[in-house]
Amino acid sequence: MKKDLVIDDDIVKNKTLYKKVNDIKKERENEKEKDLISRRKNNIISFFMILIIIGGINFFSSISRFDNARMLEKGVKQISILVISLFIFYMTSRTKIGDIIYKIVSKPAFRIFILVSSLIIFCVIAYTPSESLFPTINGGKGWVHIGPMSIQVPEIFKVPFIIVLASIFARGKDDKKKISYWGNFKAAFFYTIIFAIVITVCLKDMGTAIHYIMIACFMIFLSDIPNKVVFPAFFGVIAFIPVILYSVLHNSSGYKQHRIKVFLDGILHSNYDREEAYQIYQSLLAFGTGGVLGKGFGNGVQKYNYIPEVETDFAIATYAEETGFIGMIILFFLFFSLFVLIMSVANNAKNYFSKYLVGGIAGYFITQVIINIGVAIGLIPVFGIPLPFISSGGSSLLAISIAMGLVIYVNNTQTSK
Repeated sequence: MKKDLVIDDDIVKNKTLYKKVNDIKKERENEKEKDLISRRKNNIISFFMILIIIGGINFFSSISRFDNARMLEKGVKQISILVISLFIFYMTSRTKIGDIIYKIVSKPAFRIFILVSSLIIFCVIAYTPSESLFPTINGGKGWVHIGPMSIQVPEIFKVPFIIVLASIFARGKDDKKKISYWGNFKAAFFYTIIFAIVITVCLKDMGTAIHYIMIACFMIFLSDIPNKVVFPAFFGVIAFIPVILYSVLHNSSGYKQHRIKVFLDGILHSNYDREEAYQIYQSLLAFGTGGVLGKGFGNGVQKYNYIPEVETDFAIATYAEETGFIGMIILFFLFFSLFVLIMSVANNAKNYFSKYLVGGIAGYFITQVIINIGVAIGLIPVFGIPLPFISSGGSSLLAISIAMGLVIYVNNTQTSK
């Protein structure tokens, strides 16, 4: 009996020891996981801040052509937008506030709310006859003028649009409901087309509508929709592009027709006429004259009224001219690294909604970079799409700050490693 009792005691001791060892292993794994999450957060914030600093330096270089009073006015306005954006980024990334936002946006009813509210807001902006409040800029609507600031509403709505698509693609996974991938694809297609049509027809902003479509395409590739559906749809969109270009070229007038004509002449005949393709011609000149090391901060010449929109849509031209090939390589590295870090958050998300939300933000970020730089070097028709962090557009900075705040929140609370 005593021998049996000793054996039982040994078993108990071994089980206790095993439990302690197992608890230590789990604790170490949790500490390692927390460390990885913390390092990823710090890296994201570091790249975010570095890009904002580069954008600020480039902005002040581009406005150095003005007199002191005008520089002060523009500088104060940009710094005000930056402070607001950083505050929004901080508040969105905080756990308590993030929890509230996350609970709201993950509800299915949020999709309907965004669709209805966006349609109402877009139509009010488009058809209210008040140029002082809703000005027409470069032939397009979508702007709201509030005091000294102008907000481009469709730019801000890109983040809610991503949330809507993430909610759709997460159906049937997080909620365990039986919803086919085909049903999700049709729902995503419906929302995308509605947004694209309203923005194109009502707000006359085809460039922003195309960006919405590109974000949707990126998210479709991330989803579980099989390739037999994705690839035919993708190649169908690609095949439809020449039809769109032909339609715009022959059935429209004014600046849209001119932009398509200039783009086709440049792509097909390498003809960037100084009169017809003035913006692209001067932008390419800025890239070319920048050389390897650039002309140095403040020494660029294209900002002296040679390139229109040099602080916003063509801010990259000033940057390329003053920092050269090396500066562009550094900028591409920063953009790509931030994109990889955001995708890392998406890939390690605990649930599908978080995965698609952060993946959509990654797509929003990288497609905007591709469009803006593609326009600046003549590979894409001229669209009014700002470059994240580098362009001085306040709406873009506000939207990307909200998006990055959501990325940090998901990284801190919704990832497994």
